[in-house]
Amino acid sequence: MENKNTKTTRHEIYTTLFNRIIQNEYPEDTWLREDLLAREFNVSRSPVRSVLQNLEQDHLIEILPKRGARIFPFTADDLEDIYELRRELESLALRRAANSLSIQKLLEMKALILGLKDSLDFQEHARVDGYFHSYLIQSSGRRRLIRMLDQLYRLTQTFRELSLRQQFSKDVTIQEHIELIDALCIRDIEKASELLTRHIENSKIRVLTLVIQGNMVQESQVKN
Repeated sequence: MENKNTKTTRHEIYTTLFNRIIQNEYPEDTWLREDLLAREFNVSRSPVRSVLQNLEQDHLIEILPKRGARIFPFTADDLEDIYELRRELESLALRRAANSLSIQKLLEMKALILGLKDSLDFQEHARVDGYFHSYLIQSSGRRRLIRMLDQLYRLTQTFRELSLRQQFSKDVTIQEHIELIDALCIRDIEKASELLTRHIENSKIRVLTLVIQGNMVQESQVKN
């Protein structure tokens, strides 16, 4: 088992490489190699290989046998596409799920979200945020829809963490979630759908602003 006091976790490696790629920090001809990354993050090649496979699934790199991983340039247009796809698909999932959502479960989530109002733990904010959206998606019961949204999950979850480092983003996100939950609890589906669409659109704007301004920060520093 990896010693987290001296080694970097898979999550940290993924987030660090993810942030470098979306910020286009790597030169155009850069190849990511397992051995060099393992040395950089002070881990074995196994977690690095797993992270590279995740990045390939997210269409951020292409792994070529015996050569390494080639990086795909990431643009603001890619980011906009991701959020627009999420907006349309998650809105559909919400409409499919709305009437079957447990009011008690929604109220428990509301309490959980409000309980984080004064917390500075952005990762916990992101975890609860993702948990809430995952509940809405899974409750749709539509396997293909769920699968398609799952493909976007890791990308949006990482953007979610990076965005929630900003206090303003945390406060606005909490308020948007509470309004959405309240609408779902009274079965006002039209209002809930409108609120979800606006929430995802606002999330896109916040993340795009960070990317364009170059304010995304790395999850972790390389440990020596």
